[in-house]
Amino acid sequence: MRKAFTMVEIIVVIVIMSILSLGTLVSIKHLYLRAAKTDAINTFSSNSQIIVNQISMLLYDRVATSVIGYDPSNGNFESIYNLDDNFKVLEWIGTASEALKRRDYSGFIDLDASNKDSIKLVSFDINASDLNITEKEKFGSYNQNDTTLIFAGAFDTGVIDGDFNNSFGWHGNDHNLTYDISGINDNNITLSLRPQEIYEKYYIVDSAYAIARGQDINISTCRAKTDIDTNNTLYLFYNYRPWKGETFCADPNGNGQEGNVTVLSKDVTAFKTGMLNDSIYFELTMSKKIRGSDTNVTISKQKVVF
Repeated sequence: MRKAFTMVEIIVVIVIMSILSLGTLVSIKHLYLRAAKTDAINTFSSNSQIIVNQISMLLYDRVATSVIGYDPSNGNFESIYNLDDNFKVLEWIGTASEALKRRDYSGFIDLDASNKDSIKLVSFDINASDLNITEKEKFGSYNQNDTTLIFAGAFDTGVIDGDFNNSFGWHGNDHNLTYDISGINDNNITLSLRPQEIYEKYYIVDSAYAIARGQDINISTCRAKTDIDTNNTLYLFYNYRPWKGETFCADPNGNGQEGNVTVLSKDVTAFKTGMLNDSIYFELTMSKKIRGSDTNVTISKQKVVF
């Protein structure tokens, strides 16, 4: 007689195969999640390091006491020395560092040859035509009225004594510590107003900068639109000038929204900053949920800028 499988044997085989198949699927899922998490961690680690390096290089060429935290919800701002968690936007005034590195200007004044009662300052090794070329390369266009002069003074690395709010023109306030340049020729810098005091060291500044996450600003008011998830996107704003009454293009308050914007990174869930022993520190947190997982992959990077 021919032997055949019984119904019970067939059912047992089917059950065993189902269990093996389920176990295989679970193992494959775990392998996928592990690989996806590892890939996300590696990507976040690399991207976050690039971002903090970019930010630190920009902050390195700052006017030290110009750094503020800005609260877009009410338009208030405060010195970097006095921030709390309500100030979501980091802003600062940057120097014309490219022109300085090319030696288009020296950054120092001959105090013996200059006089504070005059609007002309003697600064050797300053070349207006070379400065114009460098600034055009940086921004695409250049007008001498876009730059201004700030004396380093005694506040080069410390807190300003006096009215901080009206020092640099932040968010509609006065700019008592900036001096418009009306001319550069024959090693002379001609200012539009007589300075209260003159100091040996000065900065030529050409732009303010701001860093903010999309959920804290109004990115739709910028000329450059993006189709990505804006809430957890970290943006860099530049090419605007507070001393001329301007603010960054995504500022939800006031008037004078100007400048350009670029994306630093997506998936940024937190950006915090403050002071540590007279140096700026900032912390960047990136997080992303892996499909099929109940937890997020999160990585944070910190850096201090002297």
